[in-house]
Amino acid sequence: MKSVINISTDQIAIWHVGKMTKLERNGVDREIGKVLVELDREASFDQCLVINGPGGFTNLRVGSLALNLLKTLKGDQISFFSLSKPELYKMAYSVGFLPRWILMYIGQKTNVRLRDLQEQKLEKMVKKTEKSDLEQDLGEIAVDMVYDEQYFSDVEGKNEVKSQISYFFDDEEFVLEYKGQKMSLSYDELMKNEVEKLEANYMIEPNVG
Repeated sequence: MKSVINISTDQIAIWHVGKMTKLERNGVDREIGKVLVELDREASFDQCLVINGPGGFTNLRVGSLALNLLKTLKGDQISFFSLSKPELYKMAYSVGFLPRWILMYIGQKTNVRLRDLQEQKLEKMVKKTEKSDLEQDLGEIAVDMVYDEQYFSDVEGKNEVKSQISYFFDDEEFVLEYKGQKMSLSYDELMKNEVEKLEANYMIEPNVG
């Protein structure tokens, strides 16, 4: 049985046995352990695709720790497959589904990362509101997936962000949606990097005080 766990967006999202469970960042450290145990009791976790970084430090750290603990408690009966958002989006860019540039969520209120999918590198940190100015120089820029509909609402001066990526999961495939078009990816394509233990993929050094 395949499950998808996204620890890289504004809410930790767990797709398991046909049901989506989302956890807000506030209080996630108290809730995620209980939620994972309850879901595992309903149906045991087996193969987990983890969308791992970049994102908010709290969700990445707490999510990876909780999943590793669950695996330990179950006697290592869970397999983890780690996939970063840049790796996921590069697959879509390579077939012309996404543009070269993307504003990537990193858990901050106003700052995002401008990512070059062609070169697979961080270009620079920018403000969300700089999108229109950046597009004059770079062309089309996609906007990362987040569950808070208001987070990117100011980047185009509209309530609806037409350039925002969405993705959905079911038992058979992983579906990306962008500007009304859909792209399906098989789990075989995505679940290639099996890891014994999840490491939070910050993709920059966290500021730990």
